[in-house]
Amino acid sequence: MPLSAAVISGVQKLVLYETRARYFLVGSNHAQTKHRVLKIDRTEPKDLVIIDDKHVYNQQEVRELLGRLDLGNRTKIGQKGSSGLSRAVSAYGIVGFARFLEGYYIILITKRRKMADIGGHSIYKIEDTNMIYIPNDSVRITHPDEARYVRIFQNVDLSSNFYFSYSYDLSHSLQYNLTLLNTTCDLGKVEEEEEDLKKKKEGEEEVPTQGRRNSFDIFEDEGLPTQVINGVQYPEP
Repeated sequence: MPLSAAVISGVQKLVLYETRARYFLVGSNHAQTKHRVLKIDRTEPKDLVIIDDKHVYNQQEVRELLGRLDLGNRTKIGQKGSSGLSRAVSAYGIVGFARFLEGYYIILITKRRKMADIGGHSIYKIEDTNMIYIPNDSVRITHPDEARYVRIFQNVDLSSNFYFSYSYDLSHSLQYNLTLLNTTCDLGKVEEEEEDLKKKKEGEEEVPTQGRRNSFDIFEDEGLPTQVINGVQYPEP
């Protein structure tokens, strides 16, 4: 499988769910058949604590997981109109995390527009973003200058001329990426040839090898002349 195929089938859609103590960022591939989950702690006022459970969920498993999280975070199980897990926002990617004088923010790409294709790789322009404060209000340590720093940061318009791709490295030139792609393809061919040769050798009948006594002169290091009797070497008397 080409190197790009694994990346293309990676996370392309995100949904952020929230409880009072956690954010759960659920990412899925384009077909929404595979899902990954990041757990972000909201009880830390200034530190960023992210846990990746490493498990790849299918659609049914992630629904069951979200259902258990909802049920487990209700104030009273079965209480109508009270949800323990709420959907905060849908997104197409993570710009990053930022912190100024208080806690961390997560910056998500909430709107995108396809601009071009380069060798089958889609290139998108960021159309809109959402900046969400992570710590909940009960642990938030306020600072009088926080709002000013946030405004300064938001003066950078991420929707003006910022582009991204799920499978193409925009930080390198086209020539570099093509060279890397050709190198990867060549390595893939070499690996396939080596694998075919290995299978061919495994299919051949194993040739018996001589034992240690028959393969070399065991008295050679002692400088003694030897004679062969029934295929075994002995020192001459």
